[in-house]
Amino acid sequence: MRAAAAAAILLCAAGARADVFSPGPLARPHASLEGLQNCTQCHVKGGQLSEAHCLECHKEIKQRVEEKKGLHGRLAPSERTCNGCHHEHQGRNFDLIDWGAGSGAQGPGTNKKTAFDHLRTGFALNGKHLKTDCEKCHTDALIRDPGVKAWRAKNPGATTFLGLPTGCADCHFDEHRDQLGTSCKDCHNERSWRPAPGFKHARSEYPLEGKHAQVKCVKCHALAHDLDTHADAPLKPVSNAFARYKPVAHASCTDCHADPHQNRFGPECASCHVVNGWKDLRGVGGARAFHEKSRYPLRGAHLEVACKKCHGPFPGVRARFKNMRFANCTDCHVDAHVGQVGSPPAACDGCHTLQSFAPAKYDPALHRRYPLQGGHAAVACSACHRQDPALLARAANIVEFVKKRGRTDRISLALFKVDARRCDSCHADPHGRQFAARVRQHGCADCHQTASFKQVRFDHQRESTYPLTGAHQKPPCAGCHLADASGVVRYKPLPTACSGCHPDPHAAQFAAGPRPQDCTACHGTAAWKTLSFVHAAPFTKFLLAGKHAAVECGGCHREIKVGNGAPVRQYRGVPTDCASCHVDVHRGAFKGFVQ
Repeated sequence: MRAAAAAAILLCAAGARADVFSPGPLARPHASLEGLQNCTQCHVKGGQLSEAHCLECHKEIKQRVEEKKGLHGRLAPSERTCNGCHHEHQGRNFDLIDWGAGSGAQGPGTNKKTAFDHLRTGFALNGKHLKTDCEKCHTDALIRDPGVKAWRAKNPGATTFLGLPTGCADCHFDEHRDQLGTSCKDCHNERSWRPAPGFKHARSEYPLEGKHAQVKCVKCHALAHDLDTHADAPLKPVSNAFARYKPVAHASCTDCHADPHQNRFGPECASCHVVNGWKDLRGVGGARAFHEKSRYPLRGAHLEVACKKCHGPFPGVRARFKNMRFANCTDCHVDAHVGQVGSPPAACDGCHTLQSFAPAKYDPALHRRYPLQGGHAAVACSACHRQDPALLARAANIVEFVKKRGRTDRISLALFKVDARRCDSCHADPHGRQFAARVRQHGCADCHQTASFKQVRFDHQRESTYPLTGAHQKPPCAGCHLADASGVVRYKPLPTACSGCHPDPHAAQFAAGPRPQDCTACHGTAAWKTLSFVHAAPFTKFLLAGKHAAVECGGCHREIKVGNGAPVRQYRGVPTDCASCHVDVHRGAFKGFVQ
């Protein structure tokens, strides 16, 4: 009894000394953990600060560490000591974040965020980013990480620097209004928005030559105004005015310049003028000047054709200058489409101009046999009307005729007679023939639309053998339908058993029995932790009675480590005798009475 009393006195004294010699008050965010009884919330009993204890509360950090993302995820395990950067027991107003060397003496108001080395997060700050206030980027509106968003919703008063994306378009409004794609770094850098050092007009479809190189951009790329389209957008534009880069007509000079000749000499200005200056003219004399007095004045590309290309002489044929036919294009030109668009194609000007054979000016409205709708209206002609080398064999006579006359007439190998009734006549099957039978019967339009391939009207509840219920309705399609070894997304057949998609968190403890691996015996699709399990027959022979009914599951079913060291909660093989869980407070006095 004396020993017990002495021990009690010593314990009280030790507790008193711990209070007296506390390292110091906790910072305001941890103030609720003040007191001797709460030490083990952060410290290992009898030891130092525990990283695992910290991460039990700071789950948003734990997730970043597990995913190896951001500052904490990139730290080596040896560097991931929380108190290395977050010092505690320094007083209520102490800043818990040590931003790094140069941030000033530790204390209220002296710790500077600007001293932080942002490269440690995996995203270095360069150029204008170096001068931007942290709060400009680290706002709730720009957080994209779902886990951090959920944490912020539960902790609205807290401050976080987590969950931001790194793409330009994630933080900055697209000032070009989706004209030039999302790869901003192709033209711009972090030093300044303009000028765009990466953009070279020489690499565009229209290189600037001569006088054109001196023209201000706005002269060709007129400003458009976007007043209300983005009024409610989370990212605001710098300006409502933006330069129109696409589409800008540039096939003809008259797309930009007025024709001072009122079309008397045709639309091909380059037949006389050059880009070095309006008054710098090409010589147009001799035969071409004479041709202006004939019944067929030369216009467009005809101005560049040598006389003998039309008039001869040709092998075995004398030169001819009078009574030549010119009412139809085919009077001089061969059928470049090898009879695919009519024989002979007299009305060539329905698609082509005197300026050039290509590009054609075909109006999509004329595409009557297969009207171009939705996404098809934006597809280039050559994507459907592909080159068919077999047409060259059919054009053998035409090629021979052109060669004998020393001409350079072009033969088009584009195939115009395309079976447009079937999608697979143009499109490859991205599903690897998983739906071949269905496509033969209904076509791709059963699921897809011409507006966009990704706009799918498939109803999983009605059109599949596996209706989605509960939490299964939330994951994206790609969560279950993964790509196989060939890169094809697998839709059928797919396993429908729980183990087909979900790992076994119980380490095969329930693999044997009357209903092996049947997760639905305990779990439903609404939520994993909502159980239908009852601690009674037929689930278990051990009924919970009395005080046992109030014990948390983890009190008896403790975590153990299995083969790979992963923690698993033990449900099978748990002893049911009292001595396995309870300490014998009678110290064996009633051992003979216990059976």
